[in-house]
Amino acid sequence: MKNLSILALILLYTLKLSAQKPKVWIYSDMSDKTLQGTDHGTVNDPDDISAMAGYLLMANMFDTKGIVITSTHRKEHATSPDQADWANTFFGNAYRADVVNLNKNIGGYPADIRFTQSCIKKSSERYDAKKTYGSLKNYNTVASLFKVVDKSKEMVNVLCWGSLTEPAIFVNHCLATGRTDLLQKVRFIAHWTNSSWHQGSMEHPENVANCREDAAACAYMKLMALNGTIQYYECGAIGQHGIVSGSPKGSTYYDQFKTSALGKIFAEGKYAFNCVDHSDAASYWVLLGNWGVSLNDITSNGTNFPAVEQQNEKQFEAWSKQIHDELLRRSQAAVNN
Repeated sequence: MKNLSILALILLYTLKLSAQKPKVWIYSDMSDKTLQGTDHGTVNDPDDISAMAGYLLMANMFDTKGIVITSTHRKEHATSPDQADWANTFFGNAYRADVVNLNKNIGGYPADIRFTQSCIKKSSERYDAKKTYGSLKNYNTVASLFKVVDKSKEMVNVLCWGSLTEPAIFVNHCLATGRTDLLQKVRFIAHWTNSSWHQGSMEHPENVANCREDAAACAYMKLMALNGTIQYYECGAIGQHGIVSGSPKGSTYYDQFKTSALGKIFAEGKYAFNCVDHSDAASYWVLLGNWGVSLNDITSNGTNFPAVEQQNEKQFEAWSKQIHDELLRRSQAAVNN
């Protein structure tokens, strides 16, 4: 009887921990970096590959509701292979290889995590500010997010690592169909859709890669946030110029990751300037909130004041070594029997 009581308490504690995990939906422009293109020699910048491997190493901290990849406007993807198939093999095999020991040594990881190809991958469609998106018939990945948010009793955190077209269609659709209640259950956490210091300027902070390529969607999301219609947390460039710039340097450190399947992907996804570029990861580190910068340090109305971005950049730079050591700890736990 005593053993049953202990088991019940353990189960209750486990369920409580699960309920506390932030629900996450990811939109990434990531694609197979062997597909040739003009962005670092590939179709899309491979930094998202390293950021995704890092996310999977941290996956026990989140309740992952969906991961959409190739949410991008690169025309090369009109004829490229199914990228969900690629990701479910490339990341899926690595995750499944590591998850047994990750659960043995750390715990709380889901048995599997799946990827979905974006609805705009083949069409390169951009958000149309003049259009009302009353139907999601042609936008299956946006419809999937809608269903997740509709069913959720808790906040769903949408991490935006590239194009904002799909998040903008989601917001437009909620407004067009009278489902503004859903907008109270979602918050958008964006990586580098403006910066006064890096790429952008004081006069034009929106003049950064993610917004230049997707200007209408970017402007719409920022306006909706400024109006108080949605919550939109703008990280700016604090991932690139905080986490990445402050990281350990040199192959001696990063070679330590290569003993695990996910660690190897993390280390090799985008290795540049003697370190790993996983700048989009800022979006999930701020969500965790105890690694130097939290959502409390970022406004929810889409603004990104220069002094705030600079302070958050310094904070992440100071915490970068601890962030990378945590990822390394997990990578090594994946191979320790």
